[in-house]
Amino acid sequence: MSEKSFIKDIFRSKESYNLKSGKLIKLLIGIITVFILSLLLPSYQSMDVEFELGSVWNKEDLIAPFSFPVYKDDKEYEMEKKQVILNINPIFLEVDNLQNIMSQFDSLKSYIEKIISESSVLEKRQQQIDFNPVEKYITDKFQFDINVNQLLTLLEIYNKSNEQISLINFNELLNTIRKNLVEVNQLKIINISKNEITSDKISIKRESEKIQILENTDKILDKTEAVNYFSSLIFQSLNDTNLKLMITGIGYRYIAENLIYDKSLTELEIQSRIEQIPKTIGIVQENERIVSKHDPINRVTKLKLESYKKIRLERFGVQDFVKQYIGRILTAFILLTILAIFLYYMRIRIFNDNYKLILISSLIIIESVFAYLSMQLKIEYPLELLIFVSVSSIMLTILFDSRLAFFTVVIIVFITASIRGGDFAVAFIGFCGSVLAIFSVRDIKNRSQIFRSAYFIFAGYTIAIFAIGFDKIDYTKNIVSNLIFGGLNAIMSPIVAYGLLIFYEKTFRITTDLTLLELADFNHPLLKKLSALSPGTFHHSVVMGNMAEAAAESIGANRILARVGCYYHDIGKTLKPEYFVENQLDRKSKHENLNPNISAKVIISHVKEGIELAKEHKLPKEVIDFIPMHHGTTLVSYFYHKAKSLMDEEKENISDYIYRYPGPKPQTKETGIAMLADTIEASTRIIEDPTLNKLEEKIDEVIKRRFAEGELDECDLTLKDLTKIKIAFLKILVGIHHQRIKYPEDEMKEKPKSLFDNE
Repeated sequence: MSEKSFIKDIFRSKESYNLKSGKLIKLLIGIITVFILSLLLPSYQSMDVEFELGSVWNKEDLIAPFSFPVYKDDKEYEMEKKQVILNINPIFLEVDNLQNIMSQFDSLKSYIEKIISESSVLEKRQQQIDFNPVEKYITDKFQFDINVNQLLTLLEIYNKSNEQISLINFNELLNTIRKNLVEVNQLKIINISKNEITSDKISIKRESEKIQILENTDKILDKTEAVNYFSSLIFQSLNDTNLKLMITGIGYRYIAENLIYDKSLTELEIQSRIEQIPKTIGIVQENERIVSKHDPINRVTKLKLESYKKIRLERFGVQDFVKQYIGRILTAFILLTILAIFLYYMRIRIFNDNYKLILISSLIIIESVFAYLSMQLKIEYPLELLIFVSVSSIMLTILFDSRLAFFTVVIIVFITASIRGGDFAVAFIGFCGSVLAIFSVRDIKNRSQIFRSAYFIFAGYTIAIFAIGFDKIDYTKNIVSNLIFGGLNAIMSPIVAYGLLIFYEKTFRITTDLTLLELADFNHPLLKKLSALSPGTFHHSVVMGNMAEAAAESIGANRILARVGCYYHDIGKTLKPEYFVENQLDRKSKHENLNPNISAKVIISHVKEGIELAKEHKLPKEVIDFIPMHHGTTLVSYFYHKAKSLMDEEKENISDYIYRYPGPKPQTKETGIAMLADTIEASTRIIEDPTLNKLEEKIDEVIKRRFAEGELDECDLTLKDLTKIKIAFLKILVGIHHQRIKYPEDEMKEKPKSLFDNE
């Protein structure tokens, strides 16, 4: 095996490996995207058609495949539960604690009588007798929050007309208090606030009996009401405020609740009552019609449909789950396969670029996540109008083209509608806004033009919202709410798209028309350098750019890329401008004293040097490709023939390898046009007394030569394209040379002449 053959095998193996790895990455992108979408697609419960009260059933008659109960509406059932809880009679246990309470009061009364009988209060207060031990004893024994000193003060006020406290008067007061305590403690007093009772009756259960007695709430008191009643009985004969406060304190200590709330029994009663509430309002028999086609959905029909969904979900088994998940995967797979087929047949370069596939996949997933969130967030606003499908349409149009954007948006609205359970309204509204957004940025010239799309998006949303709203005979407030959120979408979409566009351009290495238009500015450092150091090359590049733009537009190629690529195709000449004929101001050439071999190397080196300059200034790959491809593998013929003329005729012919550009050949229509424009512009510039025929002949000659050499074999230019390119070049060149001749297009209308017609 020869060395050359061995090297070819190595490169062939490497190319095969890259091809396989590229296919593997594509497969991985597809699997991940399908998997994520399958998770976002609705579960069985939400997969059925959404039905609203008042809407019309537009499907076939729905027949019950099995019998099932018709459940009440959840809100209605919850209201009945709340009503039961509000009307339930709370249960209280009756306790008899009157004797114990009065025994405590009598002990306190006797103890204080003993103290008073020993000495007058005034005398003890004057002698400052320490009552602290007595106070502590009373507090510990009776848990009474009014100390003895306060009671003595009370008695002093009560008997202030006497120098000595009268035991008779004291007993009179205490007896009055005791009498009223007995009376109040015999009333029905509950141990919770009366405000907590929502029913008009309570149930009273005695410890020795199982029977519950009902009592009206207006015949019971809580502790606060009982103390107030007790105080009112005593206060009739008292005027002193301090005395009244003391009496109230006694009431709080010696009035006890005799009806104790039993929470557990009450909750059992509530649960028992709730279980008695019927959850159904009827039953649908097997083979019974649930709803007929075109029937309006009333309250009963809606309950039947919801009950049918609920029962089917309860019968949902493992086997059904597997089937459902397979269906969700198939749904995502089919939609993405359709998109993949479109890319493969209509946009093969995008299909072959995994970065671009990841970009498209990411946009689809982002929109799907927004659709999923709009279902999960339980907010009474039309969040489905904030899915921002129009953001994807704007970005795809700018990053790629309008046709791909349109096709992808169709797939996206199908996916978002599927995630929302087949919501046609969301798909229709999103589609209308997105399509108009595509048209608004189709011929974008600068980044600020993105914001113009807001008007088009809002117009699309408005028309679609009115159409859907009027069709459903929706309420005016709902239509207005939808319009508000549609307007919010229209405002936010350009802003979000503007921010994401920069990120996507850098992350996925995408060169947009916006980037190219920014590079077309002659103030770019490389173009300023080219203009200053190589004015002849700069002029040649500008003319060539005009020719390439016209030709690209005539065959449907990217005219902006063709023009910008021509501007930068010869930037390598800025390093040695004097070695190129268009920059030589004097007639003496730098190559006169150089060996043809050296001259060829100097000429060819501008390609490599240009690529390095372009990378240094971070030009996009699409623009850098013009630097080597506009020469392809053509021959530096002048120096090749000069070298041959210097060789002895008897010696072996020299190889043309070192006199050829390294390539590659043009790979795109735009670089193919640049190759032709470069040669034709230079060739026609030296024509003496140029006429229409001379220009046309020169164009024919150059195109035929490049075609015959095989330089255009890899750039997808057809013979029809080449004819259109010739016509476009001719128009530009005639204008440049200012010849007073008949306009070429008029001649061609009279007798169209194909590039490859027989002469």
